[in-house]
Amino acid sequence: MATSPVAPRAASGGPVRLSAAPADAAALIMHEADLLDERALEAWLALFTRDALYWVPADHGDSDPLRRISLFYDDRSIMEDRVWRLGHPKMFSQNPPARQVRVLSAPMVEASGADTMSVRTKFVMFEHRLREQRTFGGVYLHELVRQQQEWMIRRKVVHLVNRDTVLWNIGVPI
Repeated sequence: MATSPVAPRAASGGPVRLSAAPADAAALIMHEADLLDERALEAWLALFTRDALYWVPADHGDSDPLRRISLFYDDRSIMEDRVWRLGHPKMFSQNPPARQVRVLSAPMVEASGADTMSVRTKFVMFEHRLREQRTFGGVYLHELVRQQQEWMIRRKVVHLVNRDTVLWNIGVPI
């Protein structure tokens, strides 16, 4: 999957021609957002492959999470741990839990193969907790793989537009 910042470029230097994602792939991405909004984190985790990665770079243009600081860089085991901690009754940083809603653009295919697809979706997420409101916006890049006739998420990269603001207590997946 391309790890370019936000605006993909073709080899010629011009913009990549994107096409609308197939209905089943688009439905997966919309369903993922709904599960996060509902805090159905176990069901959200089930959308990811066993070798999944979830990455939120800290800086614009980051392409190597092993050499740069990240807001999130979770493999499947860390994702499982995060979900367990967020569901624990003593998780005081989320007591009461944040309420969130995501608004997504139409998912667009950047690249595809027989059983793989890279999909780009713009988003805005509103969060409310303890009389405080925050807004996040950016681009989701999903690498999808077909497993047993269904699309699953192998890699999710979140390029936040407002990644350089103070992001206190950002323990819930974006």
